Formats: sequence, structure tokens, C-alpha cells
Amino acid sequence: MSTTTQFLEECSSCTQCGTVCPFLEKYGSPEEIIANKPQLAFLCTNCTGCDKRCPLELSPSAALFETKQRLISEGRVPEKAARALKGAKSFAHRGHAAPFLRYDTHRVAFWPGCSLAGTSPETVEATRALLASLLNEEVGLVLDCCFDPLYQMGDLGPVQEACDRIRERISEAGIKSLIVGCVNCRKVFGRHMEAVNVTHIMEVLPEDILKTVPDEDLYFHHPCPHYHVKGVGDKTRNVLARALADELDEQLIPACCGLGGSLNNQDPELALKFTERVTMAAYGASIVTACMGCKNAFLKKGTPTYHILELITGVEPKTKPVGLARKWANRLLMAKGK
Repeated sequence: MSTTTQFLEECSSCTQCGTVCPFLEKYGSPEEIIANKPQLAFLCTNCTGCDKRCPLELSPSAALFETKQRLISEGRVPEKAARALKGAKSFAHRGHAAPFLRYDTHRVAFWPGCSLAGTSPETVEATRALLASLLNEEVGLVLDCCFDPLYQMGDLGPVQEACDRIRERISEAGIKSLIVGCVNCRKVFGRHMEAVNVTHIMEVLPEDILKTVPDEDLYFHHPCPHYHVKGVGDKTRNVLARALADELDEQLIPACCGLGGSLNNQDPELALKFTERVTMAAYGASIVTACMGCKNAFLKKGTPTYHILELITGVEPKTKPVGLARKWANRLLMAKGK
């Protein structure tokens, strides 16, 4: 029995999940969407907030994700989702090929991920230097794309193909241990590249590593992948909590920043409701997150936001969102060793 079939048989349509999700609040229960309007599944951000609220402990998010996969395999992708998927493929393939590739030939390498590398090369280099100091060996840099934008839209075939190529590139470079700075990459590799030794940066760093503590109220936003990769979210929170005298205010139920599932490219107005839900929950506090994509989304709303690695390394935090052209320029320069 498929995940979707089992969910449809057991869901009671209680609508509790709609209380934590702007998408479900607008379009109805997951059962109704899957049964009668399945193409709306592409507006699901995969945050899993609905799973946490379900009184029957079902997984509406898994059923909606499987629905995306089914519609792609059947060639029944709606127009807006098809355009978003085309854009996701273009982005992933560009970042997965020259001139944006870089594989240093070192035993240990740092893979920052697309958003972190594009937004803050300074943070990438400071993190690499920190790892080298902690591990007492030189740490290389890897720039590539894990194809997560396609993963989030349910198009897993190209994701597996990309991961197979990445595995070969890692082997050819002689890399034995890959440390990633993006929890989305960690999620994708955990599913599609199990044979490679991959850890997230927060799994490597000690809990007393925080270098900078802003003198202001802080609100910790868990990126959605924290709920897909066990332990990373708890470790990140503990790093923050150890450095704060007061109890850390944090997001307890999964909440997307609005970028998940390429929602911002399909329905910008709905994506903005997701963003505002997080910024309003912060109640005027500055946000700390472990995802540079989330940070850019919150900065666009005018909410002061820190990436956890900016606080750990002590680099000057970005105070304004970085545009797409600048991100590609940063990645190109880093790929060329500049």
C-alpha cells in the first residue's frame, strides 16, 4: 500500500493541520487536496508542520510529496509548477557544472552549499579555517549543487543522477570526509549518497564554539530540513543556548520561510504568508537560523537575521539580502580560487 493510499484511508479530515499551514488554510485538508485537487500538492513546502499537528500521528507531508512524484511521472504537472520545475533544473544544472565547480584534493573538504557560498564567501572561508584549526589538518573546498530544488518539487530521478556524479567527483578528488554547511544538502545526501561519509558542520563543531553573541533578543528559526535530519537542529539550538544567559526563544513547530518547494516561484503571495508567519512569531526579536536561504527571506521583510555560522566565526553579518547576480558572481570567484 502506498503512503498516499494509507493516508487517504486513515485521515479524518479534522483540519487541525490547517491551523499551522497557510497552504492548507487556503486550500483545505490534505485529504481533500490529494483526492480532488492533486495538482495543488506542488504548493506544499514540505515543512512537515502538518505532521506535528496531526492527532492521528499521520504524515500528510509524505502523502503530498508522493503526490508530487506521481504527477511528475504521469506528466501532469500544472503550468506554474512546470515553470518552477524548469527554473529549478536550470539553477541546479548551472551550479553542477563548470565554471562554478570546485573540488579541492584534500582528505577533508567543506561543502558550503549554494546559498551560503553565493551569499557570504567570507563566512565560507572563515568556517573552513575554523575546521582546519579544530581538525589540525588542511580542509579543502567543494562547490557543487546537490539538486535540492528538484528534490523539494518531487523530481527525484535527476537528484539521484546528480548524486551519483557527485560521488564520483568526491572519489576522484580523494576526499574521504565531506562536511556540509547546508542542512538541505545533508538531507539530500542522507537519502541519495549513503555510501559517502557526510556530516553537517553543526555535527562537527563543539557546543562552546559560539564567538559572537548579539546584545539583543534572539529567536531561533529551525530550517525545515532540521526536521528531516535527526540531531542537527538540537545541536544548533544547544550551541546558541550555551552562550545566552536567558532562555532561548525558538520555533517549536516546523514553519517554512516561504522558499520551500519553490513556492515563491509559483505563488509569491502565499509564500509571503509563510515568511510573515515566522517574522511575526519572532515578536520583534532578531532571528538566528542555520539556512542562508531563510536568512535572505527574512531580511527581505526587514527583520534582522543572523546565520549561525556568522556568529560562530565572528564575520561581519550580512544586513541586506544578496541578489541572484551577486550570488552567481561570488560562486564563480570562489570556484576560481578568488
